[in-house]
Amino acid sequence: MKITFLGTSAAHSSPLPFCTCTVCKTARELGGKDLRKRSSLLINEDLIIDLGPDLMTASYSHGIDTTKIRYWLQTHSHSDHFSSAHVITRMAEYATLDPPLLSLFASRQCIQNMSGYLEKEEPGVDLLDPEWACRLQIDVNCVDHGEEFKCGSYTMTALRSAHDVRDCSHLYLVNDGSHRLFYGLDADENTLMNETIGYFSDNKVYLDAVILDHTYGYNVEADNHLSAKGFIAIITEMKKRGIINQDSRVFASHISHEGTLPHDEFVVFAKQYGYEVAFDGLVLNIG
Repeated sequence: MKITFLGTSAAHSSPLPFCTCTVCKTARELGGKDLRKRSSLLINEDLIIDLGPDLMTASYSHGIDTTKIRYWLQTHSHSDHFSSAHVITRMAEYATLDPPLLSLFASRQCIQNMSGYLEKEEPGVDLLDPEWACRLQIDVNCVDHGEEFKCGSYTMTALRSAHDVRDCSHLYLVNDGSHRLFYGLDADENTLMNETIGYFSDNKVYLDAVILDHTYGYNVEADNHLSAKGFIAIITEMKKRGIINQDSRVFASHISHEGTLPHDEFVVFAKQYGYEVAFDGLVLNIG
């Protein structure tokens, strides 16, 4: 399984346009790994998680051919994770030539809310309407919390995220037949600790790779995201239950400037607790 981090920031990218905190100032001065686009992940060449606003910038920066994407998992419809502008250009009216069929998987509520954003680009768009799905060349699939489903050669499980109840937002377990990845961005400590870890433990799921929300630093209180304390508590419990071990790769992503550190300092901090810090363009080969 090849994993490419297209973006690793929280909602507003990093640095923020008008912020003068240490993290933002360092990012402007050093560039490189301290510059973060909004979070999105590519698995192999054909599966994307979250079709976000920085997709094309990421593709130029990291040599990604987006026409090879065939499968699309959407966690939720927030604007930092979903770009209606990218989707609407699949219509023939935009002179897009032979777009490949794109299979979308998300909750029904998320798909309905995505349709609302798309309607601002093109009146009347409804992803749940077969005629519109055909015009956009999208195979639309509604999946529920706890549902296991096939996506090409992958087996997926949609797990509950309490991040946006209105959107019925998902976290995803991705199994390529040999290795398992858990993508847990925009997640809260309570749900992860009491539901997600329970699911993995009950079903004897071992994870080869974990990508977890790390929106906030150590001394910041978190609500529907993780702080450093919450992140460390989750991976500690995963180790205790045998869900991950010393061979599992654990990465922080969805990183804000709030209480976190410039990248190189963040790496040193994370190493003390047995995890790594993702950066834009990082390519990870599992297996």
